[in-house]
Amino acid sequence: MLTGKFQEFLERSAQLRPGYTASLGKATAGGSAAISAYTPEVPALLQAVYDTVLGTDSTEEDPSLLEFIPGYRLIHIGEYGREMNVLSGILQEKGYTGHGVVLPLLTNYGSDYICYYRSEEGVERVCDLLHDYGDLVVMYDSPEKFLETLCEFYKQEVYFLDEEGYLDCDLVTEGEVGAALNPDAKYWSE
Repeated sequence: MLTGKFQEFLERSAQLRPGYTASLGKATAGGSAAISAYTPEVPALLQAVYDTVLGTDSTEEDPSLLEFIPGYRLIHIGEYGREMNVLSGILQEKGYTGHGVVLPLLTNYGSDYICYYRSEEGVERVCDLLHDYGDLVVMYDSPEKFLETLCEFYKQEVYFLDEEGYLDCDLVTEGEVGAALNPDAKYWSE
């Protein structure tokens, strides 16, 4: 199911930005196995992503191809270890060690992350972690809701291209759609 939803996200993204999906590169079979160095069980969300694409290299020069969602790029699998180390340092600094599994998925140049999170009880969420300001905050009620919500953002034209051709979003509508699809997620009610 997650792979199908991720494919839908890529298709919707390609409709708005025709070169974006190709810029992510095509993963080799089992590309997500690299993540097993950080967790004994690679989450289905990360399998769906990294068994399909490689991600966006931090050296990508075309700014219109950088963002997976406005403000964040999909971490390239070749840079995963480096980003995991940065995220681990931030989590340790904030006292989140030993409270489940937190793995990076999206990042920006300010070392903010959108992460996969699995609690000690096995509940899976997608969370936001702002390096300088915030705590780990649930954005999406589940990995399924993460991909479903991103697809809905495209369907409802929450995401659009600005005058320069860069991915942008309508923040008000994004909040409304995000809250409607993720009623338990604290992020959308703040």
